Amino acid sequence: MKIFLLGATPSFSAEVCEDPMSKLAKTGGNTGNQLIARGLLDRIVYEDLSWDHSIDPTAVHERFDVIVVAAANFLFPEFDLGGMARYIERADLPVSVVGLGAQSNNYDPNISLVPGTERFVKVIAERAVSIGVRGPYTQEVLALRGVHNVTVTGCPSYYMGGPHGMNIPRRPFEEVKRLSINASRDVVGHSFDKERMLRLVREIYGTGISWKADFVAQSEQAEIRLADKQARNAEEALKEISTFLANVAPEADVRKWAADHVRVFFDVDDWLDAVQTYDFVFGSRFHGCMIALQRGVPALVICHDTRTEDMCRFLGMPFVSIVDLDGIDVAQLYSRVGLGSLARRYQGLYPAYTRFLSANKLIVKN
Repeated sequence: MKIFLLGATPSFSAEVCEDPMSKLAKTGGNTGNQLIARGLLDRIVYEDLSWDHSIDPTAVHERFDVIVVAAANFLFPEFDLGGMARYIERADLPVSVVGLGAQSNNYDPNISLVPGTERFVKVIAERAVSIGVRGPYTQEVLALRGVHNVTVTGCPSYYMGGPHGMNIPRRPFEEVKRLSINASRDVVGHSFDKERMLRLVREIYGTGISWKADFVAQSEQAEIRLADKQARNAEEALKEISTFLANVAPEADVRKWAADHVRVFFDVDDWLDAVQTYDFVFGSRFHGCMIALQRGVPALVICHDTRTEDMCRFLGMPFVSIVDLDGIDVAQLYSRVGLGSLARRYQGLYPAYTRFLSANKLIVKN
């Protein structure tokens, strides 16, 4: 099977000393997007694959058998997917969509989408056997638009491990020494509760400082510029982070921690290798926690909006909502990591996921 990939991509080519903001743009603005595509491609068989979007759609029609969309939180009022819709229409091939998500700060399915994204929904509904969505909320958003050929799959990154799933040993909290944290300080406005979200994000950073934990950035630009040691404007990035964390910790402590412990991974394999060195990972980044679980490291998602909570509930992921969290206490967060329920849920979901892929004419890897 010859696959043309749209949406998230698993990797990209970077120039020597390329600016980190340029590299971030190649990920779609979030390094976690690469995990979506990697998870999807790891589970299917193909003889040819391309995500070279400079190829004319008519050539895509001639060279490939199917368009596969590694989707993310596409159903969001500020996103315009009209360009992708036009590309799919011109290529005129069957489409398989996996991981489509709706993002909102509440569960009202009547969210407003721009005309280009409405067109995208119509185009994929006409061409896909069934649209794979992140959770029941996204299913409701599509149903309100008359789209019913939908299967709730969660995110493809969940299924990276194949039939064996995730093996995560439970260790006493006393053995937890090395933490990795993550936080979405650039999307506070999208959260269930903006004030609570802002306070908790600042507390996550503060915990990182006190524990000397690594912070893994995914879309936070100042942190990414700082983590990429070749980047210019490090002083500007340090000032921005210090200002954000004013009154959380002394500025000298913030600067030293940020300079020593903020990291970014533009390569999934590098990220997978690094995450194995931690004892516990937590924060508001779904993929920052998912990649830990894939390598046997306990992790907990602090959910701040529908795109994360809807998916975590469906997948059985360890999570807590910001509306149920009064503060950041590492021991309490660790106690919420219910790994047995995750394993049981996976054993039920994985066979259903492979059936979904097969129904969409994709060949499942053994």
